[in-house]
Amino acid sequence: MTYSRQWLVTSCFLGLIGITAGCDGNIFPIWEPNNFETNPAQLGSFGFTERRVEIDNGADGMPVGFTIFEPVGATGPLPAFIWVLGSNVQSYYHQSLHEALASWGYLVIVPDTRPLMFTDFEYHKRNTDIALQALQMAVDGEFGVAVDAGRIGAGGYSIGGTMAAFAAGLDARIKALVFWAPSDSPFWTGVDPNAVLPLVGAPSLFLLAEYDIVAPADGWPATMQGLMSGSEKTVEIIPMGLHLYFQQPTGADSESDPETPLTRFEQQGIAIDRTRTYLKAKL
Repeated sequence: MTYSRQWLVTSCFLGLIGITAGCDGNIFPIWEPNNFETNPAQLGSFGFTERRVEIDNGADGMPVGFTIFEPVGATGPLPAFIWVLGSNVQSYYHQSLHEALASWGYLVIVPDTRPLMFTDFEYHKRNTDIALQALQMAVDGEFGVAVDAGRIGAGGYSIGGTMAAFAAGLDARIKALVFWAPSDSPFWTGVDPNAVLPLVGAPSLFLLAEYDIVAPADGWPATMQGLMSGSEKTVEIIPMGLHLYFQQPTGADSESDPETPLTRFEQQGIAIDRTRTYLKAKL
């Protein structure tokens, strides 16, 4: 999100209550899949499958779906990784990450994000609760795979990263966290970061981008680190990296961040490989 977009978010919230549907969609439109032809990361020895699981009783009382990436031939119980989405981000925006982790033997679970609505005063709580529901379903074997309850990690990109931290603060079964350029929200709805983030005890990796103007290292990521006093934190900054290069190509790419000689493919490879090695060390 650029600074102009953040101001637009605030303006929409304050000035257009009751007619925000169009505003919501204009700020965070949902883009069609536009994935890399090859994975930018080092892949493991397992093939993988991708499938959908949909249930009628989401944690917020509404139907919800999960995208599941499962390693083929891996013997369980498997480590699991829950990737939390926010602000209309779609699972396929991080397709390469999910496929790469599955190829290394992880069951990757991506809960659908609730559509962003500025008039939804439980928006962040809904997404956090659904992430926790995914955790419980994984432990209970409801995704059809035996999961090692002692080897569960979580993570997310931008606002999704912060909500992954919320989930870890509320459920200590999350044993490792990975944040890609975690960002704040003009209005946290349903969750108080000052109350929840100090509860996080899991070790955490903050993967940041040098040229990020949405989540600069001395901005919200630093605030998160200060609040998460009980978490062993590792902070790494990708030289010349951009905020939007943490996701695959979308129509928003011309709207944010300065120019860089680093390619999106290169940044994704760095981020995915570092995520995988961190999870291997912590789970």
